[in-house]
Amino acid sequence: MIPSIDPSTVGNTGLLWLLISYGYVMFISSNYISKGLDLLLLVPSMAGLVGSCVLPLLTAIPDGAVMLFSGLGDIETAQETLSVGVGALAGSTIFVLTLPWAASIVEGRVDIDENSGELGYKLHPKLSQTKRWRKNICFTGVELNPAIEMGGYVLLVTAFPYLLIQLPASYLASARHEADEELGDGESIWSLIALLLSLTGFCGYLSYQVKNSKSGKNVAMDLRREAVTQRAVVDGMLSLSAALGQFVVESDKWINSESCLEIHDTMSCNWSSLPTEVYNKLLHILHPIFIKYDCDPKDGMLNQREMHYLFRDMHEDISESQINKLFHQFDMDQDGRISFEEFIHAIAFVLKKSYNKDIAHSLSLSSMSDNDMEFSRSYSHDEVEEMPKDLANKRPEKQQAVIKSRALVMLAFGTASIILFSEPIVAVLNEIAYRSQIPSFYISFIIVPVISNAPEIISTRFYACKKTRKSITIALSALQGSAVMNNTVCLSIFMGLVHFRGLAW
Repeated sequence: MIPSIDPSTVGNTGLLWLLISYGYVMFISSNYISKGLDLLLLVPSMAGLVGSCVLPLLTAIPDGAVMLFSGLGDIETAQETLSVGVGALAGSTIFVLTLPWAASIVEGRVDIDENSGELGYKLHPKLSQTKRWRKNICFTGVELNPAIEMGGYVLLVTAFPYLLIQLPASYLASARHEADEELGDGESIWSLIALLLSLTGFCGYLSYQVKNSKSGKNVAMDLRREAVTQRAVVDGMLSLSAALGQFVVESDKWINSESCLEIHDTMSCNWSSLPTEVYNKLLHILHPIFIKYDCDPKDGMLNQREMHYLFRDMHEDISESQINKLFHQFDMDQDGRISFEEFIHAIAFVLKKSYNKDIAHSLSLSSMSDNDMEFSRSYSHDEVEEMPKDLANKRPEKQQAVIKSRALVMLAFGTASIILFSEPIVAVLNEIAYRSQIPSFYISFIIVPVISNAPEIISTRFYACKKTRKSITIALSALQGSAVMNNTVCLSIFMGLVHFRGLAW
């Protein structure tokens, strides 16, 4: 495999350099996979499949690759390096359910009212600064979604196959003191049963995810998808219409373009026709954005200037007269300000018309007058985050196509790099164990989880720090998903190596 540097031929400094270099490549590659998967979540036509199947599977690639390459090669070498893979497997599972899990709870905790027991998710600040240790320990916490409880049961069930190989292996090794070859033969039937159970658990878990995704019950993944979409829009990666337009259009034909486009007839337009799924998605994604731009004054309403700033920063080119039309249609009490409820319906209307290319007939940039252009230029002194060059000035469907291509390139690069560098890092870890006289299991147990799970650690900390029910659910469910994949995909690889190669554990 590339690169082919024999770690036994370098000194201790060179060995450390190889570990750092390979570890860095593995970290970067894992990060590419993580970012590529987040990009695919921005594509509505693929988000369900990606969230339920692709994301769980690809997050297991780093640990799975180390597990696989630790059991390849000639039997003698494979028997020696197998402990590296098992150490990575056990270490990653234990690691994500301990340190990052505890850190997420510490970062995501909020105050608990001492009298009512209510969590302070609506307080400002949500966590008071106090040196009283009793209050910090006993009166702060997080609220868990039922999805986290279900994830705990899934973890418990999927861990069972490991006991099927560990218990017989411990008995055979202690009672008979058999050689590796004889021990492998004795474990063969147990490893086959455990392999079948692990594969069954993997298929069952994916089926469970797909079923929940189709029924809308995959709460954790839906929340993550909304968070990724919100982040992409706020960071200027996608325009608002590219991020949400296809979802709004495909959900239902909820706007009667003949009746609702009549300028003063919006009062009679039935807003209840907005589908619940569209309303809820826009509510969750747009509420923090609405609050951000409600600033002068901060009264829970947006005036026309604030609305223009919002559309501009979301890379939607709308002029003064176009915003006047929006306010005339959706400002129900005609007071020159739009409430959040009105804002949601206005945004849904703009997204639908923009994505359907009907925007030219109602809110067209091409119809801007000289006064509108002057109005738009009056904001040019303000800083606006630029979109990536390959996405700028493209229609929503073109932006989606670019996002797909970029995501696939990132996934391909990350996966290929991990496959190329997994075998070398296994050899390096084995050499470190040989020179330090520490079992390779423990070396791998400590080092590999930090490398392979670093993107998950960074991501979960980002979500936990937001201190909301939604964000803590995303953080903890991501850690659970990573552990479940270790218990199914990586454990299946281990069982396959033990059974088909006759390796002993």
